[in-house]
Amino acid sequence: MALTIDATVGGSAANSFVTVAEMTAYCEGRLNASVWVASATQEPALVEAARELSALEWQGITVTDTQALTWPRQYVLNVDSALGLYYATSVIPKRVKDAACELALQFLKAGTTDVASAPTTDGILEKTVDVLTTKYADSRAQKAGLQRYPSVWRTIKPLLASPTNHTFSIVRG
Repeated sequence: MALTIDATVGGSAANSFVTVAEMTAYCEGRLNASVWVASATQEPALVEAARELSALEWQGITVTDTQALTWPRQYVLNVDSALGLYYATSVIPKRVKDAACELALQFLKAGTTDVASAPTTDGILEKTVDVLTTKYADSRAQKAGLQRYPSVWRTIKPLLASPTNHTFSIVRG
């Protein structure tokens, strides 16, 4: 059975934040997005992107108990509005849609590599094969999860609930 994208906002069977048409439009305005057009796995990439984004802790709360995805949400300040308004509870913010598109594109570019898994170089500081030596960055310094995709992370970071997303100024008197 073929996978069908359901991008119904707040839907109980929704499996994507964007439609295939929205993703195609996103790719038209982005460089190096030809992998989208050439892919036979467009729908799974969109579903996987929604799954990864839904696993994050977002600000606010979901609008209903029956919605399948973590958006739409209520009580989330619209960071793109100069008026200090909240996002409407009947829409998925453009930031979330763009992040879903970008992440789906990264999944397609990775091919058969599981981008959600830990890097295979974790813990390797030095590797010698015959006369060649390769040193890897300390695994603790490597970016993990969605932080490995700066364009995705930059887009969604202001909407996440984690206190690590906020910066505070300390003034000593």
